[in-house]
Amino acid sequence: MSTRFFYTEKPKYWWLSLLIGIFALIMGIWSLVTPDTTLVALTVFFIAAFFISGIIDIIYAVANRKTSSNWGWPLAGGIIDIILGVLLISLPMPLVTTMLVYFIGFWILFRSILTLGFACELQQYGVKNWGWLLALSILGILFSIFYMLSLIFNGIFVVMLVSLAFLTYGIFRIVYAFRLKSINDIIKKD
Repeated sequence: MSTRFFYTEKPKYWWLSLLIGIFALIMGIWSLVTPDTTLVALTVFFIAAFFISGIIDIIYAVANRKTSSNWGWPLAGGIIDIILGVLLISLPMPLVTTMLVYFIGFWILFRSILTLGFACELQQYGVKNWGWLLALSILGILFSIFYMLSLIFNGIFVVMLVSLAFLTYGIFRIVYAFRLKSINDIIKKD
């Protein structure tokens, strides 16, 4: 007898997780190749990233509310992303560049903890190779902590940490999307 802990039928719109992953990879690569970009230029990019990621996660959560018992977590993540974007837009520019560093650190930490839960749920559902997703989640948590602690260093070190955090999150979301897609085969076997 199998336990249906995560999904009771085929996950809908699994490819939205893939889009988030690709977007996070693009953000990570972009941060790596433009280390001389100022925090002010990054501000606009990250505000857009908060809104895009938030909207996609909310769509994903609402689309899967009937098939997933844990659809509220992606919904909460999407709402937090949009709130962070709104907060950054509403602040005056000098304060925005200062607060952005903290918001990004918090965002990466929150998302990494969220993906840790997703990885554990996949394990409980019996999805193979879930440990890789767990490892990526832990790396994301570590990178976010290093990022928030490295505020005094600034410069290239911070850019590298942000890039690595986005890259690990992006890889997680891409792999997670394909694991969601494979749940359909598991459900058919039961």
